[in-house]
Amino acid sequence: MLKGMRKRMLSAGALLALLTAAGEASAMSPVVPVRDVFEAMGAKVTWSAGSNLIEITKDELTLRLQTGSSQAYKNGTPVTLDTPVTVNASGKAMISAYAVYPLAKNYKKERHYLVQKGDSLWSVSRKYGVTVAQLKEWNALKTDTIYIGQHLTTVNPWYVVQKGDSLYSISSKTETTIADLRKANGLQSDALQVGQKLSIPAAPSVPSPGVFVEGTFPLLGRTYLPFGDTYGDARMFSLGQTARVHEGNDMEANTGVPVFASWDGLVIRKGWNTYGGWRLTIQADNGIAMYYAHLSAYAGGIELGSRIKKEQLIGYVGATGYGPAGTSGKFIPHLHFGMYDTNASWKPLNPYAYLKWWETR
Repeated sequence: MLKGMRKRMLSAGALLALLTAAGEASAMSPVVPVRDVFEAMGAKVTWSAGSNLIEITKDELTLRLQTGSSQAYKNGTPVTLDTPVTVNASGKAMISAYAVYPLAKNYKKERHYLVQKGDSLWSVSRKYGVTVAQLKEWNALKTDTIYIGQHLTTVNPWYVVQKGDSLYSISSKTETTIADLRKANGLQSDALQVGQKLSIPAAPSVPSPGVFVEGTFPLLGRTYLPFGDTYGDARMFSLGQTARVHEGNDMEANTGVPVFASWDGLVIRKGWNTYGGWRLTIQADNGIAMYYAHLSAYAGGIELGSRIKKEQLIGYVGATGYGPAGTSGKFIPHLHFGMYDTNASWKPLNPYAYLKWWETR
């Protein structure tokens, strides 16, 4: 299942040395290497020798950066960065850790939209360049009424099978699962025919969480596989004979894929943990701690006591943990995300509802 996603995997040790060393701080913000970060998300990065211009392309997204400048262009629209793009002593172009997420987020490529307060079908149609009639047809709406938390399909929900397609590749491209594709189309096997028309099921609506409504999903779209609720599942690896359950949710992705902070907060734990490998714990002002585990490396500027901003690049997906410091490869690379209430003796919370809400914001 993960064969296609694992082609570009680096060793955890090599990536740790590469990205941690590269993440040197500037006067204005922590910085990270442009090429390594964007290529890890599947983008093409070109920077001609002797030229100050860097071009980054992925799907419908085109970014243009210039070393020495804080002016970037996203699909031709100017974007002002908080820190100019620089070149470090190793000859790597470096960009602000705060700038990666807003530049890389491709809103026009998202299949689903999560209805927010004040939305109407007309405002959503303007945002995605479609008509109200199309939105009503694609979402089987009888009226113009929509509600907060409702998922709307924003592209044609029919997919025509192309040469080389599989249920796995189609599920990845259309943000659904193989099981849901089979169910929606009454498929008895995984065999497909070129030209076959498949119905892409819409994402289910989810209720708004009580807090962190404006949070950010920790991975960008199409850099991870669809995931389910694994909170409370049994885990085989433990120290001694102690039974252990899973205190979070896992999202499978390639080693090196950037991880972003879901909320503002303070770094209260950083470093090696036998279970979580290279992990990072960021505590929000209300006492809820968000836990990012199995990292292959940390982004620049991440230290104990650091103040972190929502959407800041904080680290990179890996497969570290289940042993002494440096252990890696005991499981498939993924991000483990957990939440704990430090006001109640670190009571674990199931983050699934938050993740599913943030995923389509």
